[in-house]
This record gives sequence, structure tokens and C-alpha cells, in this order.
Amino acid sequence: MENSEDRDRLIEVLKSATKVVSPSQFFAWTQGPLQALLPHEIIICGTSEGHDQNLHMRFFSATRYFKTEHFEAACNRQTGFIPRVVQHWKSTREPCLVPPPWKETPCDPEWGDLLHRLELRNMAAHGQLSPQGNLNAWFGFFRVRDLGHHTGVLLELIIPCVTATYARMLNFEASAINHPTSVVNILSRREMQVIELIRDGYTNQEIAARLGISVMTAKNHVQSIRTKLKVKTRGQAVIESIHMGIIRSSRDSQ
Repeated sequence: MENSEDRDRLIEVLKSATKVVSPSQFFAWTQGPLQALLPHEIIICGTSEGHDQNLHMRFFSATRYFKTEHFEAACNRQTGFIPRVVQHWKSTREPCLVPPPWKETPCDPEWGDLLHRLELRNMAAHGQLSPQGNLNAWFGFFRVRDLGHHTGVLLELIIPCVTATYARMLNFEASAINHPTSVVNILSRREMQVIELIRDGYTNQEIAARLGISVMTAKNHVQSIRTKLKVKTRGQAVIESIHMGIIRSSRDSQ
């Protein structure tokens, strides 16, 4: 740790992580205590799926510019660059920073262009092995502020905590699927349309134009959604809606 402020922020990250259970709480944690320690706008999370070491990926974003289609392009197993980044981590097992804060380039120079093309800008990524030595989890932080040598040190310190916290969230989701909460009519038909557009990155002005309503009416719908779902932000509303089964994670989901 470079200074006492960073040490205090790290302690707060570790303490607050123990209270995280649901997806909305995980998102709030990444954008609260974790944000204070490692400022970023997007996190892509991957956890191992069985013996083939394929990762199940999902993202949490605080920017409207990064949309589902960007995520799907980045994570495509045949053409995406995230699988290449993960493969690179498997060979080095060290934090991967793009652009690197040193003159030598330790990874594919094409990644920088891809990061900008997919609205990710830059990347600080690291993984964690299982006790058996297999890939257990991988996390990529994007649109990171002040990417530097210290970022790799921070990743080494926080990834075990992020992995455990994310696993707890996944266990909570699995439990909720097995014991679902009734969500019938929790949102109106119009609110369903609005939350789907929020998921796809639309602003209030764009939602109003698309649905043929005033901007003020769109704002009122957003406020009503947040109130019904008991969340504070649009991003948390999307995450909670997906978790509760109100909407799918992608407009292209079948």
C-alpha cells in the first residue's frame, strides 16, 4: 500500500464485502468501497464452469456507453478478446494492465484498439486459481482511472476478496431460483418496457422518444421502478430486475 488512505480503503473493502449477498448489493459494493480503492466504471466477472475451464461471464456497468452487444462481442468464445486475455493470464498468472504502465508490451498490442472499439477504454485484469491449481475465477476492471504500477499490487490484494464476494452472490442467486419470490405484477407493463430500455443503455430522453411519452413521464417511471425494487440507482434496478426474473439479462436472450 502506498499510503495510509489506501490501507484504510482496503480495510473498508474487506469489511463491507461481508455484507454483500444480492446482485444489487454486489454492484453497490463495487461502485462504493471498491470504487474508492480502484476507480473503475465496468467490471466483467468470470467463474469456472466444470472441468473444461470455460468461464461463465457477466458484467456490471456504471456507464451507459457500454452495452450488451459490446459485452457479447468482447466475450465471444470464438472471436472475442476476453477469452484471449484469460488465456494470457493462464500462461502468466500475473495482473494484466492495458495499456501497460511500462515501455515493454507484455500482451497483444491489438487489445488497446479493441478496448476502445468496445467502449472499455483500458483494462486491469487478474484471476485466481482453485486449490487444485485450475482457473477458478477471473475479473476485468475497465475504464480504470490512474492505471499504473500500483494497480497490479491492488489486484493481487483484492481479487481473493472479490472472488469470495462474487461466489456468495452466485450462491444467493441459486438459492433464490430454488425458492423464488413472487414477482407477479410488481412492475406495470409500461415500467417493464422502461426497465428493458434502461438495461439496453437508453437515457430518459431516448426512452421518452422511443415510447412516445414526455421526458418527465419517463423520469417518473424510472423513479417508480427504483421505489418498487427498493434500489437507489438505474444500474441496481436492472440487476435486481434480472435477479428477480422480471427481465432477461440480454434483449437477445431466448
